[in-house]
Amino acid sequence: MTAKADYDRFDRFIHWLMAINITLTLIFARGMSSLPDDARVEEYGDHGLSVTTIALCLLIRIAWRARTGFPAMPATMGDLARLAAKAVHYGLYVILVLQILVGLFLASTTELEFVAKGYGINYTSLGLAPAELHDTLLWFHISLYWTIIALLAIHVLASVKHHFIDRDEVLLRMLPFAHRVRARRARN
Repeated sequence: MTAKADYDRFDRFIHWLMAINITLTLIFARGMSSLPDDARVEEYGDHGLSVTTIALCLLIRIAWRARTGFPAMPATMGDLARLAAKAVHYGLYVILVLQILVGLFLASTTELEFVAKGYGINYTSLGLAPAELHDTLLWFHISLYWTIIALLAIHVLASVKHHFIDRDEVLLRMLPFAHRVRARRARN
């Protein structure tokens, strides 16, 4: 498969849909398991909605990447920078898939029903793991949470570096509506 010349509208749409959803999920998921029962059931529904949406977007995005590939990296990037970029991108995909899988197992161990709002999926009823594994699965889920935050921080910092230090188009080609800025740069 040859590399794409650039990200298209769908690439940008699915990227930002996932970015917003993941960010909000990471912010609002903190401390969920320590809430009182009635608040926890409400939070389970909201968390189930956002995570199920992330899972669907992730599956779509993986299929899209397999079909269309990634745009070429800037020629100015060295081998180590290319390797790091691939490691972070693929690492995010792998860790997000793992987080969703661990979350599925974890949700099936909850004493309260974990039902995704909007989707109506009762993850507790799947019975994927015994209740005795709840604390272990929660520990893995929290560890993956912090791993996602670290990878996202690296991803964002790298995009800022590309824009302000390397002065290449990496950030601009993923920003919505940046085509005007890129066109102005091309003319100069």
